[in-house]
Amino acid sequence: MKPSNESTYPVSLDLKGKPVLLVGGGEVAFRKARGLVGSGCLLTVVAPEFSPAFLEWLEQHESRVEVRAYSDGEAASYFLVISATDDAGVNRKVFADAQDTGRLINVVDQPDLCNIYIPSRIERGDLQVAISTGGKCPAFARWLRRELEGAIPERYGLLVERIAAIRSRMKETVPSQDARRRILERLLHSEGVRRFLAGDDRLLTRIEEGWERAGRKPD
Repeated sequence: MKPSNESTYPVSLDLKGKPVLLVGGGEVAFRKARGLVGSGCLLTVVAPEFSPAFLEWLEQHESRVEVRAYSDGEAASYFLVISATDDAGVNRKVFADAQDTGRLINVVDQPDLCNIYIPSRIERGDLQVAISTGGKCPAFARWLRRELEGAIPERYGLLVERIAAIRSRMKETVPSQDARRRILERLLHSEGVRRFLAGDDRLLTRIEEGWERAGRKPD
């Protein structure tokens, strides 16, 4: 019996240059493809039929498209496999092939046929906020994402870039990782950050310039 507090472990996958298989040609598969294409993966989409809008979109995004049924065992050739069909038999076959060969597999809305769950995400540039129910209720995750989107405006993504730049310059003058962490935590609670999120970046810019001067080597 699993411990009562056992849960999934959240991770972010680096899919750049990795082969990914998406099985399905309908609206659900289309939605998954839109989320995958920005990852830099090598996407292959397989289905006997595609919606016209999905097919046109795939052609514009340089994805490999194969208009055919899923072939037995082909999941073994991919790093990540997602099955998004309305055919229960196909979904079970894709899962079995992936599971038998140790591949990452997600069958949409079938938590028992997954070894990973794909969260609902809020994206603001490099900032991602992922919401997952461990496969129990994807609709709830999507609802909560919509509820939270308004509380995380686009400037949060811009703030990530600005704070990351300060952190990079700080490494040149503050060798202690713990000290850098404490400084950054104080910065994130500062007036400069509060003003930046309100649309005024002048104070944060002065802070950035101060760290740039501190890290600049003498001539």
